Amino acid sequence: MQRLMSELKILGINPVLIWLSAAVVFVLLSVLSGDLLRLSHAGFEVAFPILTSIAASEWGRSRTDDNFAIIAAQSRSLFRWVLYRFLAVFLEAAAFALMVMLIVSVLGQEMQVSEMLLLYLSPAFFLSTISVLFGVCFSQEHIATLFCGMLWMLVLMAPSLVQLPGVEYFYLFIRFVGDPNDVWIINKVILGVLSLLLWRIVYRICESLS
Repeated sequence: MQRLMSELKILGINPVLIWLSAAVVFVLLSVLSGDLLRLSHAGFEVAFPILTSIAASEWGRSRTDDNFAIIAAQSRSLFRWVLYRFLAVFLEAAAFALMVMLIVSVLGQEMQVSEMLLLYLSPAFFLSTISVLFGVCFSQEHIATLFCGMLWMLVLMAPSLVQLPGVEYFYLFIRFVGDPNDVWIINKVILGVLSLLLWRIVYRICESLS
């Protein structure tokens, strides 16, 4: 817990201000959009996950950190440093997402908060894990953000992929595109498992860099 609080202190106030701004925008959309926009799907399965992955890329830096060489040489566990830095960013993002979910649930009455949270956590965890993976693989700045942004855009632009056999179980935004076969819970579980497997790769890379 002390290590986590230390990473949150390093992040500072800027991420909090940015998340507050995003929260205000989402609340205003919920109030003004009426019944034409299902904010729970577009916001928490699509928009907030990419914002979380960008935060993990830009604020949860590893190899692009100026002190990376010193930390890699002196730290007893490079993986723990990467993990705690990720957790600080991810939990902060999730806290603001949850706050917006509570407000949207009251104002829009679209779905339960628990359902919105499940919609958010799986793609957010997957995309931000990819950010961490690219963060420990490449020393060039913004590479992780670029790749996650491209992946997010390509998936979003190809909703017809869910018509292919088996793709619906891996498609990031299954509820947003309609979920024709009602497999979204299985989809979220599979994405979570894939994210954990990616973390295993992150661990191996960190061990090789230590």
